Amino acid sequence: MNLRSLDLNLLPVLEAVYAERSLTRASETLHITQPAVSNALARLRLHFEDPLFVREGRGVKPTAMAEALMPAVRDALDRLRAGLEPRSEFDPARSTRVFNISARDASAYMLVPPVARTLEAVAPGLRIAWSQIDRASISTELASGRLDLAIDVPDLRGANMEREVLFATPYACMLAPGHPLADKKLTAERFFALRHIAVSSRREGRSLVEEMARAAGGRITPALRLPNHQPAIEAVRQTQLALVAPRPMAEASGLLVRDLPIAAPMLASVLYWRRENSEDPALSWLRGVFGEIAKGM
Repeated sequence: MNLRSLDLNLLPVLEAVYAERSLTRASETLHITQPAVSNALARLRLHFEDPLFVREGRGVKPTAMAEALMPAVRDALDRLRAGLEPRSEFDPARSTRVFNISARDASAYMLVPPVARTLEAVAPGLRIAWSQIDRASISTELASGRLDLAIDVPDLRGANMEREVLFATPYACMLAPGHPLADKKLTAERFFALRHIAVSSRREGRSLVEEMARAAGGRITPALRLPNHQPAIEAVRQTQLALVAPRPMAEASGLLVRDLPIAAPMLASVLYWRRENSEDPALSWLRGVFGEIAKGM
């Protein structure tokens, strides 16, 4: 490709539209008008002889050509930014950067509030878009630049990923205050006999509580299966169902909290990022924020 025929100032537009899947949101991220984004995109389409993005719902989706271009575009822009923005010059108080972070339901429950308080106090212009993407896609999403950080289980596999353990917390069993077992000791036999809610982001396969029971020689058939904890907690509050959840989440619910009568793993949350971004001053600062918050858990 002849780079002399391509205006390199157009590449941040390509990156922003790819990340935001919307010309309007891309214009907001870049602080330029939407017509300017449209004009830049038209020039890029002409240069690459490809639509690059096609309409999908209220936004756009990348073509195969755009998908193929993005790793190289991201890498080039990341290297340029790293070279032009020394760590000493990053100022969180003035930053308007947008970060995309994937986190599991339980980890987000514990981390989002303190992170939000920190940003409100010292980095009010910095924005975070939280999501929960499929674990199998995390490595690819980090590599493409669509994801800046991921918080998930310890054993994720993928090339060029760095990781840092944030915290590990035990699980507990939650019951409504009026539950028949409220004044009784929660034995393994009684635990297995409870009608449980299983929380799992997967549609199929054993949930955590089912795996716990199986490892302890018992069996649980959940009465409900939900993708996240908040509706499960409310269901426990209004029924005689039980829920196994991270202890900090359980203790904040106002429900009865009982130690598990069987052996159970800890909830370990690990922070992942792309190796090439290890020296990114803004990401380094944000990783530090997570690390400091995790120390207090």
